[in-house]
Amino acid sequence: MSHQRTLKQPEEGSTASNDGSLVDQPLVVTPLGGAREVGRSCYHVQTPELDLLVDCGLNQGSGGQFPKLREIDEGQIDAVFLTHAHIDHSGGLPVLEHRDLLAADAPLITTRPTTALCHTLLHDSINIHEEQARQQGRKQQFTRDDVHDVLERFKPHRYGTHTLSRDLPRIDTLADFEYKLGGAGHLLGSAWLAIEYGGRRVVFSGDIGGRSAHLPDWEAPPSADTLFLESTYGDRQQHRSLKSARNQLYQESLDAVKNGIPVLIPTFAVGRAQEVMQIFRERFPHEPDDIQEKLEVIYDGMARDATAAYHAYSIGEFVNEKINNWRMNAQDNEPFLPDCAWYPENNSERAPILDGDNAPIIVAPSGMLTGGTSPLYLTALAEKYDEARVFLIGHQAEGTPGKVLQDASGTHVEVSLPVTPFTDLDLEADDSGNTTVTIPTSWIQTISGFSGHCARQVLSEFAQDVDAKHVALVHGPSAAQKECRNYLDKKLNADVVSRAIMGTPIPVYGATSGKLTNVDLSDGAATAATVRPQSEVDTDHVTDTLVDDDESSSEFETENLETEQEVELSVGERIDVLEEKIKQLEAELVAARHEGRWTEGELRRLIRSELDSGSTIPGSVSDPPFKEHTLDALLEIDGIGTNILENLNENGYQSIAGIKSASISDLTNVDGIGKKIATRMLEQTRRES
Repeated sequence: MSHQRTLKQPEEGSTASNDGSLVDQPLVVTPLGGAREVGRSCYHVQTPELDLLVDCGLNQGSGGQFPKLREIDEGQIDAVFLTHAHIDHSGGLPVLEHRDLLAADAPLITTRPTTALCHTLLHDSINIHEEQARQQGRKQQFTRDDVHDVLERFKPHRYGTHTLSRDLPRIDTLADFEYKLGGAGHLLGSAWLAIEYGGRRVVFSGDIGGRSAHLPDWEAPPSADTLFLESTYGDRQQHRSLKSARNQLYQESLDAVKNGIPVLIPTFAVGRAQEVMQIFRERFPHEPDDIQEKLEVIYDGMARDATAAYHAYSIGEFVNEKINNWRMNAQDNEPFLPDCAWYPENNSERAPILDGDNAPIIVAPSGMLTGGTSPLYLTALAEKYDEARVFLIGHQAEGTPGKVLQDASGTHVEVSLPVTPFTDLDLEADDSGNTTVTIPTSWIQTISGFSGHCARQVLSEFAQDVDAKHVALVHGPSAAQKECRNYLDKKLNADVVSRAIMGTPIPVYGATSGKLTNVDLSDGAATAATVRPQSEVDTDHVTDTLVDDDESSSEFETENLETEQEVELSVGERIDVLEEKIKQLEAELVAARHEGRWTEGELRRLIRSELDSGSTIPGSVSDPPFKEHTLDALLEIDGIGTNILENLNENGYQSIAGIKSASISDLTNVDGIGKKIATRMLEQTRRES
């Protein structure tokens, strides 16, 4: 039986509360995860009749946190929409089952490739969860039965428009509840989601890509009243080109093999592993015969099962024309495997692969060396080889072995790997199951440009297509979101660009409601969504219907909303506004202290710049606003020239503030910047604070 929640109507100018009593509007969205963080994406969508979730992920970088589900009652969730299979969007699904939060007939709606990939990822996740619970002495949050049961709920669909009553027959009277899944270009089967109900429309971007050699570009979304937009790389204008990254990885790998040097590529099993093997499949046949004889690719762990799923669904609308043509013309149903690729079944087959003489290319998860078989191969390389190559091609989260390797300085780095080594090695795991090895830093190389997430220039293009009155940023680091918010505020025609807050309801207001969601803070954040009257000039914001005919879904140009004239406030009211903003800044100061990213001087400067940016009482005397130094100040540092400044600008670093908030690994992703120069930059800029 589905739980139904009573929704209350706030008065004009009131605040949507956090206690579960939400505005009486056709659509209200509350982030339960993925707000000001990367991971555990989860959004609670409510109507007067229905409770829905969009994604339910796991935060892998913060001790395995799941979404905040305490306010959800048993049987309350009527349906779940899943944008794609990655564990930061799907990893919490078994928890819903374990806590009985899903109605008996609740479907899990997604695409066919996502369904197949989730079978692989969720079955693997229970192995990891059981082991972590055992090591940490904690109670499991879900079981194998929960994984099985939640997978039984999957209802796969093609891209396009659908009616919820077909997935959930008991709501057949709600004929106007439609949703659309559109290609997001991030992962096989990935989608953005548009929901239309009660004359309102909201779009969830999911993860937006457009950076793959085998996926189609993202499909243009429809216009909407509200957009929840990912912002993973909201502080980066553009990525390094994928073509350049592919060329570098291939050439570096080939050069190593020619010289008898083994290569380990730790990678994400789903998406990234197939991207890498596609490079080798396309290019190996063009090498001379004597080189081809030396080539051997090992793909291992979950990459094996994920590649099988990729081959099953890498056809038609889910892949680009290049892959479709290859499958048809070459009669090759395995476009992600080079002829020299194979996988071992067990450790007895793995151990001989690295015997001290062989020089294979090994593609193995996990990408951060936190599990899977990549740590196993690295221990063997450390013991048996004087020379090897370890190419890090994905994001390395803080606290992971991959991050330790990436940030290493000196000639060698000691790293603890969560693995029991091969029995023929002179290594032993400790009581926690970790093995410590010493790796030459000359082995390690970061190759940037493989990210499946777009940068903010493409985020802006996506948001312009949606043309929403309210854009709420989600799924991004706090610093990146602030830069992205400022950037989009200048680019978009939206009334509000905000950073969504965990647990804060966001009503979706239509053009005819006479109200707009309002966020009155300089950083685009508020403890609650507020309501204000709509400006005198208004347009019908949602103009197209959720149909698949390109001609029918074309959007017409809408005029910009006139800027609402600012209401004159009394001195007392202006002081109240200042005090409220100071409270908000104090809260951010506390959060920043816990993050350990800012010095006291930086925090004082942050508060000063926030107050000076728009909070000065008219007629009063105030300090001049703080101005960030330009990047030209970096020219005083040895080793930095104008070419490096140009590269920094191309990667979205426009000011010293952007440099200070970056990590060493972030800066070394910029062409021309090594670890020494990155260290000097951070030391110099932070010292001047």
